[in-house]
Amino acid sequence: MTLNNRLVLGTAQFGLDYGINNKRGKIPKREVFDILNIALDFGINTLDTAYAYGESEDVVGDFIKETGKEFKIVSKSPNCEACELERSLDFTLSKLGATSLYGYMIHTFSHYMKKPEIWNILEDLKSTGKIEKIGFSLYYPEELDYINRNKLKIDIIQVPYSIFDQRFSQLFRKLKKDGVEIYIRSVFLQGLVFKKSHDLDSFFLKIKDKLMALDQVSERSNIPVAALCLNFAFLTEYIDKIVVGVDSVNNLNEIIMSLKYIPEVEKIFSELASLREDDENMIVPTNWKVSAK
Repeated sequence: MTLNNRLVLGTAQFGLDYGINNKRGKIPKREVFDILNIALDFGINTLDTAYAYGESEDVVGDFIKETGKEFKIVSKSPNCEACELERSLDFTLSKLGATSLYGYMIHTFSHYMKKPEIWNILEDLKSTGKIEKIGFSLYYPEELDYINRNKLKIDIIQVPYSIFDQRFSQLFRKLKKDGVEIYIRSVFLQGLVFKKSHDLDSFFLKIKDKLMALDQVSERSNIPVAALCLNFAFLTEYIDKIVVGVDSVNNLNEIIMSLKYIPEVEKIFSELASLREDDENMIVPTNWKVSAK
């Protein structure tokens, strides 16, 4: 597996205004097509999408239908009734112009806790060939502990992981031992890592020093913050795929170019790991008490 095809293109911004540092809003459709073409040219062959990402699945489907080009698609279920799950999956497949998905995950763990029967339905859908791999998109390690205790046989998982948010790191080894494909997201903490201290909302006061320290490492090493964050994830053991969202063609090119810094980032990996933050109010975006604009 090459570095490029370990990247997964997140598609939330194809269908929504997404991210605390996103000043552009939803990306125009023709630019999305340009992004997808460039991604394929560079060997990025997997997309991460979801029923909840607005028009994302529609736009990706239009690209596939117009160009005949293909991606592996990993999507996530809506918070629907168990009896509606297969219909929702079929709707997703129809929008994408596909007969099956590489991966399909329960999008919110609380939905599973309220309706645990949806897991049995996912297993049935996998057996029909409509889904190759099933699993969960999680926010908290405690959710994974529950899955393990209840011996759910997951094939794929997506969790947040970054220089600041390393809560799942101690669980990666067991996941890999169990044959689970590990996807991580939020390496840029939805853009928070790019915020300058003078632009930072007062809510983030507790993590301000660590954000400044990251900037200082970037200046001292002459490595862009994006490259520090992305390559930190690449260098973390057991991670299979890294989901990154982009807001422009230039942004995608910057991310691809960031990979050249991996040998330099390896030398300062321990220093970056020391910036770990354990306050979930700082590192879990759903806990942020600020506008996502």
